[in-house]
Amino acid sequence: LVAAEDSTAACPFPKRGLAFNNPSRNYIQHWTQPGSQVNWAYNWNSVMDIDFPWGLEFVPMLWGDRPEHTTNWFNNVNNALSRGSGHILAFNEPDACGGGQACMSSQHAVDAYRKYIMPFVGRAALGAPAVTNGPGGLTWLREFLHLCTGCEIHFVPIHWYDSATNVAYFTNYVQEAHNAAGGRQIWLTEFNGSGNIDQQAQFMRTVMPWLDAQSYVFRYAWQWCDPYFTGGTIVRIDGYPSDLGGVYAYTPY
Repeated sequence: LVAAEDSTAACPFPKRGLAFNNPSRNYIQHWTQPGSQVNWAYNWNSVMDIDFPWGLEFVPMLWGDRPEHTTNWFNNVNNALSRGSGHILAFNEPDACGGGQACMSSQHAVDAYRKYIMPFVGRAALGAPAVTNGPGGLTWLREFLHLCTGCEIHFVPIHWYDSATNVAYFTNYVQEAHNAAGGRQIWLTEFNGSGNIDQQAQFMRTVMPWLDAQSYVFRYAWQWCDPYFTGGTIVRIDGYPSDLGGVYAYTPY
């Protein structure tokens, strides 16, 4: 894989990915059948386990800069790169401080980005921290990009959660994020439209062709690939796509 892509180049291959938790043998083994548009996955972690399937790119993430994330970071990323990974994700929702969020000031994130992400310049495409679509997310992103002078940042991940009926807000937010990112590629590494399964399926059928048509949107991942998730899982307990997962994987690119 190339180390970086031009920020405005159209993605020449399907953009869909899987957000999952290890072990990868459980729920991401059956997404590469003929016709599937899924080609990458990440797990909010840097560990690419031994069962990670051929046919998908693993994208390591540094969730935050606490020792449990950083101690084995360099070894884990080097392992992933040696096995075909070509992209790296930085911190998870540093603009927010609830459960499961990195809660970092923009300057704190800049310092950590320089220490843990920048050493991989030239070996992988590097992603900025992934911000929420909360009130301060894009403001935090703009401040991070302003402070990180001299940093190589090839793409900007974002998250979006709202109603499956709020398509206009979704498309407007992605466009606004692209502007905030200074024209860099956008990765939508978590998104979910809440509603019943029919509403979520219609949401996917509406927004995925739009995402696929935007040259600046490089990748996206529905939240999430876990059969116990009650907010719109895309996988069954046997590891095969659910009905909603079938819409996600097999709607043509």
